[in-house]
Amino acid sequence: MPIRRNTDQKSKTLTEFYTEVKNESNVVSKGIGTLMLNWIERINSEFIETEIWGLTSHYHLILQTENDYTSKTYVILTTGMDEYHIEYLIPKESEPWENAYVKGATKSLETAMKMLKSAMLNSKGWSESSELKID
Repeated sequence: MPIRRNTDQKSKTLTEFYTEVKNESNVVSKGIGTLMLNWIERINSEFIETEIWGLTSHYHLILQTENDYTSKTYVILTTGMDEYHIEYLIPKESEPWENAYVKGATKSLETAMKMLKSAMLNSKGWSESSELKID
């Protein structure tokens, strides 16, 4: 199912939010909005059954398993002008310290999707999803 914006942020959909970012006058916002919209489109096309909730904080897109802004943040997506950034929460049994995250970046949307699937699996937020097979 398409990634849905947390209902506490009901003024705009994720697509509407990042379209506004893309349409801002500065080149940095245009790049951020464009890449995030590309990423959201791919997420929506590849995750037909997996429930993903999105919460925006500034230009960050926080991915959660529940429609509750206080629920655990498993994955954080951000973009720069030409780069996709991803962070995921290390599960409690593997973390070197409390609330540790793994970070990475790529310029390729293809690689960003592989990283996202890995992050969703490794964070154990969506461990039941059959759509998380990494190619």
